[in-house]
Amino acid sequence: MSRHPLLPTTRSTQAKRRLFCFPHAGGGAAAFYRWSRYLPDDVALVPMRLPGREDRMAEPAYTDLAKLADDAAEAVASLAPLPSIFVGHSLGGYVALEVARRLLDTSQFAPTKLVVAACGAPRGGPAKSPIGHLPDDQFIEAVSDRYDGIPDAVRNHPELMAMVLPALRADIQMIETYDYQPSEPLPIDILAIGGTNDVGVSPHRLNEWRGVTSAQFQMRLFPGGHFFLHPAPRREVGAGEARMPAPLSLICNQLPEAGGAIS
Repeated sequence: MSRHPLLPTTRSTQAKRRLFCFPHAGGGAAAFYRWSRYLPDDVALVPMRLPGREDRMAEPAYTDLAKLADDAAEAVASLAPLPSIFVGHSLGGYVALEVARRLLDTSQFAPTKLVVAACGAPRGGPAKSPIGHLPDDQFIEAVSDRYDGIPDAVRNHPELMAMVLPALRADIQMIETYDYQPSEPLPIDILAIGGTNDVGVSPHRLNEWRGVTSAQFQMRLFPGGHFFLHPAPRREVGAGEARMPAPLSLICNQLPEAGGAIS
């Protein structure tokens, strides 16, 4: 059976638990690769491989969040069920939510916990002050102001900008056209995490995820901005290995027990 294109090309044969990761706008699976060094041996890291970036650069990016969620739910359901959690960063938080809803609606495997990072709870309705339609220069400035920016190494490199801009614009447009339909609260624990300096996602917006679940809700803030989830590696004095980032440490504490119940 062929591997679903949204899934990593390699698979773990020893996995007893899974950590599914849904990237931020403009991001890809590589944003999560560094996590693998910190995870227990029985945990498979499963970052979504989105088209329009990385090794799928030649493929058109998604422009409709519902279609992406449909396909991602199909990808998750194609795997043998194991106890798992979903982690979604920014745009990825909405994708992870919609994938979980689809899996629950079809009585298939569902995660034991949803972790949403730098992502305000969905509200529905038209986007306020949309930016996805703006000319390139204005769009780049707006992204920088709203989401802590695009790295200077990319902004100052026209060829790199030309490569990342189409997928970034498509992702932002997905957020702005996301047609969230409120429903019964999910019977899944939700952990909402954010950065203390995130100008785009306030603690109040994170706390609104409380109304999306009928199960346990937690909220936690970490130092940093919109990209607090992927801080620069830190090393202890005299140590050879980088410390596990604090957000990832909390996420690892949410992992279900191996052999535990599968929702």
